[in-house]
Order: sequence, then C-alpha cells, then structure tokens
Amino acid sequence: MDILGEILKQVIEGAAQQQAPQRAPQPQQRPAQPPQGMPSPNDLTDILTQIFGGGGAQKLPEVVKQFEEKGMREQVDSWVRPGPNKSVDRRQIEDVFGDRELETIARSRGIDRSQLAEVLAKYIPKIIDELTPGGQMPARR
Repeated sequence: MDILGEILKQVIEGAAQQQAPQRAPQPQQRPAQPPQGMPSPNDLTDILTQIFGGGGAQKLPEVVKQFEEKGMREQVDSWVRPGPNKSVDRRQIEDVFGDRELETIARSRGIDRSQLAEVLAKYIPKIIDELTPGGQMPARR
C-alpha cells in the first residue's frame, strides 16, 4: 500500500486547488507549469517520497528525529498530535536537511535550492500530520 503517495496526491492537489483561480477548463490546454526554479508536482512527489523513504514512509521516524535534534520538538509535536500545525521556515528546513543535501536534490531536478526549501517547509508539516492521524507515530513493521 502506497500510503505516502495517496497523502502526497491529496496534499498537493489540495494546495493547487487553493492557489488556482476558478475558471472553466479550456479544451486542449497544456497543464500549468510551475514558476521557473520551482518543482513540478511530479518532482515534488518524487522528492518527498525520497525524503520519507518510499510509499510506506519508512523514514518517517528518522525525519521526525532530524527535526527534534535541531530543536524543533514543539513543531513536530504539533504535526503529530491532533490540532493546528506549527510552521517551519526555509532556514529551518535548510538546517534539518543541510545545504548539501538540498543542493543535490535541487540540482538533480533543475530547481532552485532556496525555493525547494520553501516548498518543503510548506508541505512537510502537512505530510507528517497526515501520516500520523491518530496523534502517534505509526508502529514499525
């Protein structure tokens, strides 16, 4: 079961719908391209799947631990537990994942590292929230 894929699809599509103005579909219209330097939805799905360790999100505990080790336990707790999610910013994402790792990911996709960090700051709290619906980390298999 590809739980992460389903969550990513919901989160990314939901964000796209919130940002896109409502208008009638145009026949044979090409899909909207992301702004230059930003990841496409497919790239973002691939990047987040890589970060979280595949469709089963096997690396979720490690990702959570990385945030906690960088002093963001309060934010992580808000994502795992029910209730509003506390935000993180680009600099915090850079601190957690490191400039080198973000640069490697960004360069492989032809996107801007700073914009990648901004996008990850937006989506990682939502994804961790969705991966922990009962307010607890899933049991390891």
